[in-house]
Amino acid sequence: MVSVEQIKKDMREIGTGYGLMSLTWKAVPTAQEQAFGAMLKAVELARESNHRAFFNVGEFYGADRVNLHLVRDFFKKYPDLREHVIISCKGAMNNADLSPKGKYDDVVASVEACCEAIGGFIEVFEPARMDMSLCGEGEVYPRETFDALKHLVEKGVIGAISLSEVDAKQIAAVAKDFGDYLACVEVELSLFCDDILKNDVAKVSSDLGLIVICYSPLGKGILTGQLTKNSDIPDGDFRKMLKCFSDEALQQNQDVVNFIKKEIVDKRPADKQITLPQVALAWVKHWNGNAKYPNAKFIPIPSGSSAARVAENFDEKKSVISEEEFEKINKFVDTFTPIGGRYEFI
Repeated sequence: MVSVEQIKKDMREIGTGYGLMSLTWKAVPTAQEQAFGAMLKAVELARESNHRAFFNVGEFYGADRVNLHLVRDFFKKYPDLREHVIISCKGAMNNADLSPKGKYDDVVASVEACCEAIGGFIEVFEPARMDMSLCGEGEVYPRETFDALKHLVEKGVIGAISLSEVDAKQIAAVAKDFGDYLACVEVELSLFCDDILKNDVAKVSSDLGLIVICYSPLGKGILTGQLTKNSDIPDGDFRKMLKCFSDEALQQNQDVVNFIKKEIVDKRPADKQITLPQVALAWVKHWNGNAKYPNAKFIPIPSGSSAARVAENFDEKKSVISEEEFEKINKFVDTFTPIGGRYEFI
């Protein structure tokens, strides 16, 4: 049985993880052959960098656990690759209305269903949201959720626990009671959303030596430079309903993209070319080793529905910025105010 410490050790070697949500959580899921090509490229590039790949998946990323079935079928085709991948799975939700289900039995049922759907052991399991309806006065997290997960770690059903969408007080409280089982925290971090650097989430995670899994590191696609108007987003994509992707908001929110292109991408010499997504990912990874967060490990988990896109996102040699570029970007971000909250709908 793999230990929590070994999982954390393996994760600390990872530069970039892979988010699989966008392969299935849309009106028309990515064709299996194309999805497999992207997944295979992620594993190949991780192995070339001498570490395990990291797949971030979800029980509710599409109907009937289709996201997990995709991973199951991938490893049926490439069984020798399973040992080279760490799987982190979100669950413990009502898959119909996405409300949290944190009761002990519900958590156990979710984990068991996910393991069955994915074909076996899951290294890291995350309750996608805290079920605060289970909390008594003064409690900041539902203890029975984590009692269930602790039990499942001890049984060897899962390897470790991750937190998801939590605040600093919740991280500290869960770590105090279940620290031996806790590997990481998944929260949003990008040039477009740096809240965790301001609300103590990153600091507490660093103080506790936890790995920070950074979802939406490309600002849900804004930082790729490919979305300039709402009609660029495919029908059925939930982003069409977010305020930050309205035509009016995108005009202002493009200021970040324009700044990066003008001040970073266009000023690079010919032998050090870098793309917009690579700058955005490099910025997230540059926080590793920063004096403010000496014990944290920041791992961005971009998506990518093609092998070519994954290859761009996983290019660890190119996705690097200098300290001067880092400071220049931070100075701009500190003065920039995006339109639309993280999940503010039109």
